[in-house]
Amino acid sequence: MLIAAWQRVTHRLLSALDDELAGLGLSAGEVNLLAALAAGEPATVRTLGQATGQRPSTLTGVLDRLERRGLVARRPNPADRRSTLVALTADGRAAADEVAAAFERVAGRLPAEIAADADRLLAALDRQL
Repeated sequence: MLIAAWQRVTHRLLSALDDELAGLGLSAGEVNLLAALAAGEPATVRTLGQATGQRPSTLTGVLDRLERRGLVARRPNPADRRSTLVALTADGRAAADEVAAAFERVAGRLPAEIAADADRLLAALDRQL
Protein backbone atom coordinates (compact mmCIF):
# COMPACT_ATOMS: atom_id res chain seq x y z
CA MET A 1 0.00 0.00 0.00
CA LEU A 2 2.92 2.38 0.57
CA ILE A 3 3.84 2.43 -3.11
CA ALA A 4 0.23 2.99 -4.21
CA ALA A 5 -0.11 5.86 -1.72
CA TRP A 6 3.23 7.30 -2.85
CA GLN A 7 2.04 7.16 -6.45
CA ARG A 8 -1.20 8.99 -5.59
CA VAL A 9 0.73 11.73 -3.79
CA THR A 10 3.18 11.99 -6.67
CA HIS A 11 0.33 12.52 -9.10
CA ARG A 12 -1.16 15.23 -6.88
CA LEU A 13 2.21 16.98 -6.61
CA LEU A 14 2.70 16.80 -10.38
CA SER A 15 -0.79 18.18 -10.90
CA ALA A 16 -0.04 21.09 -8.56
CA LEU A 17 3.19 21.78 -10.45
CA ASP A 18 1.33 21.58 -13.78
CA ASP A 19 -1.06 24.23 -12.48
CA GLU A 20 1.80 26.45 -11.32
CA LEU A 21 3.70 26.07 -14.59
CA ALA A 22 0.81 25.99 -17.07
CA GLY A 23 2.13 29.05 -18.90
CA LEU A 24 5.40 27.32 -19.77
CA GLY A 25 3.80 24.33 -21.51
CA LEU A 26 6.37 21.86 -20.19
CA SER A 27 6.01 18.12 -19.68
CA ALA A 28 6.85 16.57 -16.31
CA GLY A 29 10.11 15.25 -17.77
CA GLU A 30 11.05 18.70 -19.03
CA VAL A 31 10.27 20.26 -15.65
CA ASN A 32 12.38 17.58 -13.97
CA LEU A 33 15.34 18.28 -16.25
CA LEU A 34 15.13 22.05 -15.86
CA ALA A 35 15.01 21.58 -12.09
CA ALA A 36 18.16 19.48 -12.29
CA LEU A 37 19.89 22.27 -14.22
CA ALA A 38 18.52 25.08 -12.02
CA ALA A 39 21.78 25.34 -10.06
CA GLY A 40 23.19 26.88 -13.20
CA GLU A 41 26.21 24.75 -13.96
CA PRO A 42 26.30 22.69 -17.18
CA ALA A 43 25.93 18.97 -16.57
CA THR A 44 26.76 15.84 -18.50
CA VAL A 45 23.93 13.81 -19.96
CA ARG A 46 24.92 10.97 -17.63
CA THR A 47 24.70 13.23 -14.57
CA LEU A 48 21.30 14.51 -15.70
CA GLY A 49 20.08 10.95 -16.12
CA GLN A 50 21.12 10.15 -12.56
CA ALA A 51 19.64 13.38 -11.20
CA THR A 52 16.29 12.96 -12.95
CA GLY A 53 15.91 9.19 -12.86
CA GLN A 54 15.02 9.19 -16.55
CA ARG A 55 16.00 6.41 -18.92
CA PRO A 56 18.61 7.41 -21.50
CA SER A 57 16.13 7.16 -24.39
CA THR A 58 13.58 9.29 -22.52
CA LEU A 59 16.24 11.80 -21.53
CA THR A 60 17.36 12.16 -25.15
CA GLY A 61 13.82 12.99 -26.23
CA VAL A 62 13.41 15.52 -23.41
CA LEU A 63 16.72 17.15 -24.32
CA ASP A 64 15.72 17.26 -27.98
CA ARG A 65 12.46 19.06 -27.13
CA LEU A 66 14.14 21.54 -24.77
CA GLU A 67 16.86 22.23 -27.32
CA ARG A 68 14.29 22.85 -30.08
CA ARG A 69 12.57 25.33 -27.77
CA GLY A 70 15.87 27.09 -27.17
CA LEU A 71 15.95 26.30 -23.44
CA VAL A 72 19.11 24.16 -23.41
CA ALA A 73 22.20 23.79 -25.56
CA ARG A 74 24.37 20.71 -25.89
CA ARG A 75 28.09 20.94 -26.51
CA PRO A 76 31.10 18.64 -26.32
CA ASN A 77 32.60 18.22 -22.87
CA PRO A 78 36.15 19.63 -22.99
CA ALA A 79 37.13 17.41 -20.04
CA ASP A 80 35.92 14.21 -21.76
CA ARG A 81 35.34 14.19 -25.50
CA ARG A 82 33.15 11.09 -25.17
CA SER A 83 30.49 13.00 -23.24
CA THR A 84 28.23 15.96 -23.85
CA LEU A 85 27.50 18.91 -21.59
CA VAL A 86 24.03 20.38 -21.34
CA ALA A 87 23.67 24.03 -20.35
CA LEU A 88 20.73 26.36 -19.91
CA THR A 89 20.33 29.15 -22.44
CA ALA A 90 19.14 32.59 -21.29
CA ASP A 91 15.54 31.53 -21.94
CA GLY A 92 16.26 28.22 -20.23
CA ARG A 93 17.59 30.04 -17.16
CA ALA A 94 14.33 32.00 -16.94
CA ALA A 95 12.30 28.78 -17.28
CA ALA A 96 14.46 26.95 -14.71
CA ASP A 97 14.05 29.86 -12.29
CA GLU A 98 10.27 29.65 -12.73
CA VAL A 99 10.39 25.88 -12.16
CA ALA A 100 12.40 26.37 -8.96
CA ALA A 101 9.95 29.05 -7.78
CA ALA A 102 6.99 26.75 -8.53
CA PHE A 103 8.64 23.95 -6.53
CA GLU A 104 8.98 26.36 -3.61
CA ARG A 105 5.36 27.51 -3.88
CA VAL A 106 4.06 23.95 -3.91
CA ALA A 107 6.38 22.93 -1.06
CA GLY A 108 5.18 25.97 0.88
CA ARG A 109 1.67 24.50 0.95
CA LEU A 110 2.89 21.50 2.96
CA PRO A 111 3.07 21.41 6.75
CA ALA A 112 6.63 21.99 8.03
CA GLU A 113 6.84 18.61 9.78
CA ILE A 114 6.41 16.84 6.46
CA ALA A 115 9.74 18.19 5.19
CA ALA A 116 11.78 16.47 7.90
CA ASP A 117 9.90 13.19 7.46
CA ALA A 118 10.26 13.41 3.69
CA ASP A 119 14.01 14.02 3.96
CA ARG A 120 14.44 10.91 6.11
CA LEU A 121 12.27 8.79 3.83
CA LEU A 122 14.05 9.95 0.67
CA ALA A 123 17.47 9.29 2.22
CA ALA A 124 16.38 5.78 3.18
CA LEU A 125 15.03 5.13 -0.32
CA ASP A 126 18.26 6.41 -1.89
CA ARG A 127 20.24 3.96 0.24
CA GLN A 128 18.01 1.00 -0.62
CA LEU A 129 17.05 1.46 -4.26
